[in-house]
Amino acid sequence: MFKSAKKFNTTAMSTLLIATSLLSAGANASFMDQFKDPVDGRLDASQWILNNAHGFLPVPIVITEPAVGVGGGAALLFFHENDEQKAIREQNPNAVSGIPPSVTGVVGAATNNGSKIAGVFHSGNWFNDNVRYLGGLFGADLNLKYYADADSSTAQQFGIKGLYFFQDIDFRLAGSNFFLGAEYVNMSSEANFNLDSGIPEIDNLALNSSDASVAVKLTYDSTDNQFAPRSGIKARVKANMHHEKIGGDFNYQDYSAFINSYHRLNKKWGLNWRVNAKSTVGEAPFYAKPYLDMRGMAAMRYQADNTALGEVEITYDIDDRWTILGFAGTGKAVNNNQSFSDAKWQNAQGAGFRYLMARQLGLRTGVDIAKGPEEWTVYLQVGGAW
Repeated sequence: MFKSAKKFNTTAMSTLLIATSLLSAGANASFMDQFKDPVDGRLDASQWILNNAHGFLPVPIVITEPAVGVGGGAALLFFHENDEQKAIREQNPNAVSGIPPSVTGVVGAATNNGSKIAGVFHSGNWFNDNVRYLGGLFGADLNLKYYADADSSTAQQFGIKGLYFFQDIDFRLAGSNFFLGAEYVNMSSEANFNLDSGIPEIDNLALNSSDASVAVKLTYDSTDNQFAPRSGIKARVKANMHHEKIGGDFNYQDYSAFINSYHRLNKKWGLNWRVNAKSTVGEAPFYAKPYLDMRGMAAMRYQADNTALGEVEITYDIDDRWTILGFAGTGKAVNNNQSFSDAKWQNAQGAGFRYLMARQLGLRTGVDIAKGPEEWTVYLQVGGAW
């Protein structure tokens, strides 16, 4: 659930305000010129985002996550483009920035099932992209469903509220594509179940608790863009230790690894794929166990001690701005007392489109429609889906 909160944070960091801004702009021609790309004359937000560093930008947020329902909110974003980045952009208007500007934001959102989230964050790219930072503080009050077994069709409604504080930093190694990083997370939460139905896996400690962790990670990143990659590979392995000595109530470990790969087959066609695996060891609280994070599957729906998934995406560029795509994936959620072969494969597939909304940032926005094992879901996508 608070992992979902961080996901909302990532979306908000990239979201654009085009529709809202256009409605309030009236017929001011000079204002509207900021949304016209000087290169191809088409709708583009690059100049508005990068040339308005004097204040915050209001940004609408649309939420369509099945786990929390449909809703929306707003963010105030401040893009910090340094003098060197601005000079390079102005001298090369045809180029796409290889280093995105840093972003500071304030976010608030709510959904139709009563879930609410609010927080502040900063995403920084420092020293010519040799240091990458992400940190923030979020408060949330979420209404979710808990499945005692990934194969179960019976869900227990529960609410969870609390604070989520995180600090994440990566250092580039000797000018290479490798980054060595560390992460600290502290989450205090209070969960409320209707315990009349009885859930033996849930104890009192997990209902009102703190979970603190320190992680080390190694990342490889050769992608051409951090917002919406078109080529390159991003891969990471991470080991996370949760312990009472660093401020939590639990002692356990979790491990994760992923590879996201992006390829251009030719000028029009692209092939993207990813694999992802997560595992917990020890007495992790019910909300901390990994789940299948894939379009078409609600957060925490397919949850277990271990998860593994794979997904393939095919893209076709109609022109320099518009792209259509199709995707399909599968995964398993497997408990430690269960063999991998006994767990069911959970499949999802769908299609969508993207529009290059900010050419000089390489930022694409669009919509995906996905069908999972149980339901259809619509996603507003800002940047890449992975």
